[in-house]
Amino acid sequence: MYNTGNTVLNDDGVFSACMERQTLCGYACCKFRGGNWIMLLPGEYELAGEVDLKTDHLAFQDNLHAICSKPCKNGDFKPMDCSWYPLFPANETATKFLVADHRKCPIPNKYLIDKMRSVQTAALAWEKRFPGTLKRIVALSRDFVGYKPFPYKFDNQAVLEMSPEELLEITLPTEFSVDYVCMEWTSNQAGYTATSTPEDED
Repeated sequence: MYNTGNTVLNDDGVFSACMERQTLCGYACCKFRGGNWIMLLPGEYELAGEVDLKTDHLAFQDNLHAICSKPCKNGDFKPMDCSWYPLFPANETATKFLVADHRKCPIPNKYLIDKMRSVQTAALAWEKRFPGTLKRIVALSRDFVGYKPFPYKFDNQAVLEMSPEELLEITLPTEFSVDYVCMEWTSNQAGYTATSTPEDED
């Protein structure tokens, strides 16, 4: 199954490491329990109304929050948040990131470095178009559920490991509820923790 929904920037955000693991996780990113939700960027809700993309798979709580009922397909509106998944900017320069709990998303950290670059590029482009975007979404993301600090950052475009102090600085206050961990596959696959996968230990 291949996710082909499109963002208002006409970029679905799908990459090979995700496609290779969709049969394992069963599109866990499109399942909403435990209080998690999709963030709409400033101006995105309004732009979505101007493009010819279907939205019947999404429930909009307001112009900032949405929840999907099924994976999107060709012709469906895909929020930028979904195209960035499993990463999300964690500071106002998009050089540090949050990453989805690996008991929900099985993509190894080492395969997300290129994804960091694409997320940063898109986030900075949105910031240029809608000034104040990063400050606003970073503040809102403090209410996210099921995300951990990503262990890498950009420093003058070089990729460096985050220090323990930097990781603590962006740690979210809400823990992933135990009943939301994807037990149907993590229980049968050894080595998955909140912050790493078996492949990260290679």
